[in-house]
Amino acid sequence: MADLYDFPEIYDERFTDAANTAYRQHYEKMLQGCKITDILDCSFGTGNLTFELCELGYKVWGSDLSEAMLAQAEKKAEEKGFDVPLTCCDFRELSNYYDRKFDCVMSTGNALAHVSNDDVKKTLREMDKLVKPGGYLYLDTRNWDKEMREHRHLAFTNPYVREDGSRINYAQMWEYPADGSIHINILYGYEKDNIIYRQEIFEEHLIPFRIDLVKDTLRELGYADFIVKRLPYFTDMEFMEIGWYCLRAQKL
Repeated sequence: MADLYDFPEIYDERFTDAANTAYRQHYEKMLQGCKITDILDCSFGTGNLTFELCELGYKVWGSDLSEAMLAQAEKKAEEKGFDVPLTCCDFRELSNYYDRKFDCVMSTGNALAHVSNDDVKKTLREMDKLVKPGGYLYLDTRNWDKEMREHRHLAFTNPYVREDGSRINYAQMWEYPADGSIHINILYGYEKDNIIYRQEIFEEHLIPFRIDLVKDTLRELGYADFIVKRLPYFTDMEFMEIGWYCLRAQKL
């Protein structure tokens, strides 16, 4: 099956103006009081989760492993009038591509689950190499602690209605191989006048990691003041009730 990240135009269809506003408000809350001017997102994708930082006045850099996603991001940045330097690289080798440090280094969009748990640790160390003393490391991800407990098999989201009146229906089917990974079959159905006129199926191969792996690794690197919130952050919730979370920690 195809990889969704090779089709950035389809990936972007799920992000609406309402979602962009929610993420902008989320960052306002999560970064409030932090002395941050420049930010690197090392899993930039097409920029959906990061361009709102530009709207808030931060100077943003981006990197990603997917050339297709970055090409889409470059096009969107030009349309929006943002100057966002973009680099195609693997976040497990991040420090090989940058000779400067940032006030904040991020990994957004559940990207860390695409590599092994050992490589999650390696990536966090690579991100740390680019964080200024007193700066911040930020990530967002599915709550894999919750997912591993609930062991879901089906997931649905609300349909998205396009301007032409057509509707995109979106669902996921989860499989659990013996190696501890998760295969997610992503189903898109394009509907108009009650007729499905297009179908797309993609596959994600993800590897769950627990929040304690992240916290323990960052503590070893000298981080403290951990803040964990729902993504996007509207109200406080118990951790095991959160579907997606973000984590912010400061380098002491």
